[in-house]
Amino acid sequence: MSNAPVQLVGDFDSAEAGFLRSQFDDCRIDLIARSLLDERTALLRWQPAADLPARAVETRSPRVTDRRRRPPIAWYVLDHEPDLRLVPIASGPDLRDRYPDHFPADAVPDQPARTGCWPFSRWFLPLAMAVALASD
Repeated sequence: MSNAPVQLVGDFDSAEAGFLRSQFDDCRIDLIARSLLDERTALLRWQPAADLPARAVETRSPRVTDRRRRPPIAWYVLDHEPDLRLVPIASGPDLRDRYPDHFPADAVPDQPARTGCWPFSRWFLPLAMAVALASD
């Protein structure tokens, strides 16, 4: 990845911190909870860096994901079995299915916010309908 910083918030061990920094750039990763059944398993919330628009102009690394397509939040489980790996989590039910009894039931929203190419994409359809109705 690029040299853009990864802000880690929480009690990560050095192996976890090194692994996460090798997988991501220009973001904030919060440790939301450790598993109730295995403290090596952790629930993470990923968010883009707060000053992303300013940095997006400065850093144009070909290895960095198209910043306009980044979701506002993503959830992962950092699992140690068999080696360190990230498991994407789509919703609360997905987390409960994959890791039953590991995390509190409400650790991840049941229906996360829709993601799209633009931050305002969830308002696009209602706005387009309003414009169409107003033009009649």
